[in-house]
Amino acid sequence: MNRSPFTTAVLLTAAGAVPFLACLAVIITQPTNAPAATVVMIDYGACILSFLGAVHWGFALEPGGVVIDPRLNHQRLSFGIAPALIAWAALLILTLAAAPRAAIAVLIAGFFATIIGETIGRGRDLVASNYLAMRWTVSIVVLAVLIITFFIEVIGKRHG
Repeated sequence: MNRSPFTTAVLLTAAGAVPFLACLAVIITQPTNAPAATVVMIDYGACILSFLGAVHWGFALEPGGVVIDPRLNHQRLSFGIAPALIAWAALLILTLAAAPRAAIAVLIAGFFATIIGETIGRGRDLVASNYLAMRWTVSIVVLAVLIITFFIEVIGKRHG
């Protein structure tokens, strides 16, 4: 079977959403395992958020460059580091403050800011339209899972 690289990217992106969904399934169906599943989700979310920034480094450093104006590639490199820093902040909050709700909130902000930044980048021809469509699709899933987990955490802490 001969797939285009973009088709492979779509399939791998969909597969990348599975751990988020699996963790949410554990959180909902196995309350005793929910704290561990929440930590696993936060850890995985931080990894994925960092990866999203790295994609933009790849765009900027592509041989020959996608963008003629080097200032735009410098913007890409700068934008590319922001998701990793946000992910690191979420992990610090989880580890040092033992505050999973706050860590999830930081991840929500990070995923939302990244997709908004990519949407702005599309308007500047920094992001391909097919890439952005794929990213919006998976971002909606990831953000929904994180928001649901956040509210489960809030409700669980009130009643637990």
